[in-house]
Amino acid sequence: MGRQNRPLAYTMPVFVRAREYHLYDREGRRYIDFFQNHGRAILGHRPDGMLRAMKATASRGLIAEYPSVYQGRLEKILEQLLPGPFTVRYYSDLRYVREMLQRALGLSDAPLVIADPALADPTPDDAVSFWRPFLEDVELLAKVFIPILPFPGNFVPEIVCVRDESLAKELPPSDPVSPLLLDLLVKSAADLIGGAEEKRKRNSRRNPLAEVFPQTRGPYCVTGLSEERYKVLYDAAMAAKVVLPPGPDFPMISPRWYDDGEIGPFIRLARQSAGM
Repeated sequence: MGRQNRPLAYTMPVFVRAREYHLYDREGRRYIDFFQNHGRAILGHRPDGMLRAMKATASRGLIAEYPSVYQGRLEKILEQLLPGPFTVRYYSDLRYVREMLQRALGLSDAPLVIADPALADPTPDDAVSFWRPFLEDVELLAKVFIPILPFPGNFVPEIVCVRDESLAKELPPSDPVSPLLLDLLVKSAADLIGGAEEKRKRNSRRNPLAEVFPQTRGPYCVTGLSEERYKVLYDAAMAAKVVLPPGPDFPMISPRWYDDGEIGPFIRLARQSAGM
């Protein structure tokens, strides 16, 4: 079976197809995804409307990085999801975002720490925090939010929402963004609000890891395992056709729906890892 290197010496099969929360390798074996590309695939690997939006926007020739209506549409959705008010910037990648925020915050001698509400409770000391969906009871206190929106790929721009007006003035203007990418973000993020998401909530399942690992928030779970013990769980889960995050410092994310029989062997492995 073909394999590719992952961070921290973790390995993962080469997948040739993905649908909802399942991944398929070259031999046709099906895996259930508890990684979900760091949460970008939290609504599945083929969100509603994404393919239609890609075809419709591309057919109108809206591919080049020119101004478009989609930036405003996306910001209206963000206003419904995130605590505001805030100024929105779009940048090419997270490494660039880290460098800019580090300079703007005056952290020349210290690394920028981006808090993650899936890993720990927010604190007033958080300057920058990721925002994740389905954590309605978590109050974010940071000056800057970086939303992890439900778009499965990593090639869309990083969105930075700045609540501190003086800090926003220290940041450079947004990078140009293709209307095609913005429209894809609009369609996938819109699934987090309105009737479509209400239907998902009714049909979604509980987090099966909540009874195994105590640090569980919504669909997110942190094992608290050491690197060595997590690596053992990771390899055993992969053999059981379950994809986990490539390291214990990333949250596992429960699929919105799953089959008890499919994840049963993995839950037993998780219990063993937790000493239950």
